[in-house]
Amino acid sequence: MMQPWGELPGACEGACRATLRSRRGMPCIEEAQQRGTGTLEAESHRFAASTGPGQAHLRLLALSDLHMQLMPHDYAADRPVAGRSLALVASEARRAVAEAGNAALFDVGDACEGSPLDAVLAAERDGPHPMSAALAAAGVDAATLGNHDFDHGLATAERIARHSPVPLTLCNLVRRLGARPVDDAPFVAPYLILERELLCGDGARRPVRLGVTGVLPPQTLDWNADTLGGRLFARDAVEAVAAWLPAMRAAGAHLVVVLAHTGIGRAEHVAGMENSAGPLAALDGVDVVLAGHAHRRFPDPDWPPAPAAIDARRGRLHGTPAVMPGCRGEALGVVDLLLEVEDGSGGWRVAASETAVCPVETDRPDAAVAAAARACHERALAAIRRPVARTARPLHTYFALLADSPAVRLVNEAQRAAVRATLPGIAAQEGEIPLLSAAAPHKTGGLHGPDNYTDVPAGEMLCRHLIDLQVYPNRLTVIEVTGAELRLWLERAASVFATVEQGASGAPLLDAAVAGYGFDTIAGLTYRIDPSAPPLVAAWTGRGVPGAADGRVRDLSCDGRPVRAGDRFRLATNSYRLGSHEVYKGLRARAEPVGELTVREALEAFVARGGAEQRLPAAGWALCPIAAARAIYPTGPGARFYPLPEPAGAGILHAAGRDARGFVLYEVDMSRADLLDGDAAAPAPRSPASPPATGAPPRRQDADRTARRAAQPDRQAGPPAAGRNGTRRGGAGDAG
Repeated sequence: MMQPWGELPGACEGACRATLRSRRGMPCIEEAQQRGTGTLEAESHRFAASTGPGQAHLRLLALSDLHMQLMPHDYAADRPVAGRSLALVASEARRAVAEAGNAALFDVGDACEGSPLDAVLAAERDGPHPMSAALAAAGVDAATLGNHDFDHGLATAERIARHSPVPLTLCNLVRRLGARPVDDAPFVAPYLILERELLCGDGARRPVRLGVTGVLPPQTLDWNADTLGGRLFARDAVEAVAAWLPAMRAAGAHLVVVLAHTGIGRAEHVAGMENSAGPLAALDGVDVVLAGHAHRRFPDPDWPPAPAAIDARRGRLHGTPAVMPGCRGEALGVVDLLLEVEDGSGGWRVAASETAVCPVETDRPDAAVAAAARACHERALAAIRRPVARTARPLHTYFALLADSPAVRLVNEAQRAAVRATLPGIAAQEGEIPLLSAAAPHKTGGLHGPDNYTDVPAGEMLCRHLIDLQVYPNRLTVIEVTGAELRLWLERAASVFATVEQGASGAPLLDAAVAGYGFDTIAGLTYRIDPSAPPLVAAWTGRGVPGAADGRVRDLSCDGRPVRAGDRFRLATNSYRLGSHEVYKGLRARAEPVGELTVREALEAFVARGGAEQRLPAAGWALCPIAAARAIYPTGPGARFYPLPEPAGAGILHAAGRDARGFVLYEVDMSRADLLDGDAAAPAPRSPASPPATGAPPRRQDADRTARRAAQPDRQAGPPAAGRNGTRRGGAGDAG
């Protein structure tokens, strides 16, 4: 039987059936003007202008993946930022409502986690979450939860749900599984019935009831297994929605809207798929899909080639209107529906629809959101400005996919130090079972654009710099792996590169479809990566690629000895990584948590002991040279304030302008790619008089790599230059 909802977190009498009028949902024009959001011109959409008797125009608006971007402020760089935030997109939403009259606003999840602001507020346990309160101030009518809303653990997620002033719905993440989805014990209401009066073309007012349900990727339990395992359970998103559709219709829903915190992947359904917006839209009875999770925009004329069922020009999935509004409040998803009364039934059907993604253009924050966010914003600014340590070198990720990055190596060593300090039994066995550490750059441009790079200047380290290095609160864990598993782990990382053939000219070095945050580098090993070989492991599926028998990882060794398939190692990594890919399946069962530490906490402890002021172990990986090949590497404009990762005067990298998105491009002479070196980007700190903070035993470096470095010209630092945070840099690279 279906569960009662009255005692669910986030469910109250209005959570399953809410009447949406001007003060319940988005304000009317006069109310919005009173809130100081600027001049609103109530220009009707063409559907509103053309409605006749028994017809009405309804506008559905979508936010998604706000990731605690409450105000137009870059909390990592601590500076104002234009074009994104809930406060700005809420202003756009009020204008969109004013144009339509009949409208509802929804949030599609991942609102409450993902920025320095949420990181410093995570310990707060009482009252409404600041983002939930701000969503209510923005006029959001209903919302779902995304996978990252569970990153701080079940207690935080329950706080979000219990105190949310915005009705929440989620049908595929539950407290207990029943025989069928409708028998599950839900975490929040599995669906909502939202009632609204529509003004029709003949001046009459008729009620419409919207059935609203939400889903997230079932992989949420894999990504957060250390905190949610055995406490929550997930179902396939399509299975869950299909099961609840009859219940929504029986409860009186005229139309069904799915708040799908899931991307647009394959058009056909595959059980357990992460990105299921397409199959959800194909369900009979689903009228609109509001999607998220992937941080992309849909419709989009530049969407990659896709099956006919995915119409990125018109915003249709299997013919069903669908939108995805990007992330961090950069755009507003808009679905305009022309509704007609169904003869005899008194219900409604969708006669026509239009979809759009409208980028934020205003620079005026919504007054209601700004007022709701003010105290939280000010507390967060005070917290992120707290000094924590000093760093002797700049720490950035502009070249982290081109050469070994000191920023990533710092995290590697912080993880190893934490394992040694917390689990002394492992440290005592290092002579027999080497302790390695896997870490990846969190910010490498990609979908988030040319400003999405970690950039920590030399000198004083603040709390915000730690969060810039470690964006998410992933737990630190250690696992035992074999040499064969290590090699496969690195092959997955190497899928970030495109295939660059010998003699290529102007070929992309990076695969634009693969996120840089999957590029783990493993400290304690030395190896080379050959982008001229096809990837052995597909970036997302984990399946082998036909014809890629040998893979890309070459000369894999530990302490100067080749790594054999049966060798044993211990590997420090993070909790998310173990659930992020097919390659890692089966490894989680061997994972041992490192106390209750997050990687960020381990990093703070490490730098507080001087770890960022001392010499880090030498770089462990490099690219293989590719004869007569030149490839293009994109990075952020901030890279120009740093020396290039090459020996002084080597001329391996050459400025090649910018692309249409603003990325700075460098042409790479791949025939000498093995000489690229992240340590060249800043003068190395002096060796400390005291033992290193890692407590690591000295390791013999790969002889070939050491010889290559010995043959390099002396490194020289360029003149200081002003960086993007207003600080002085150690040197300037070529202009883009």
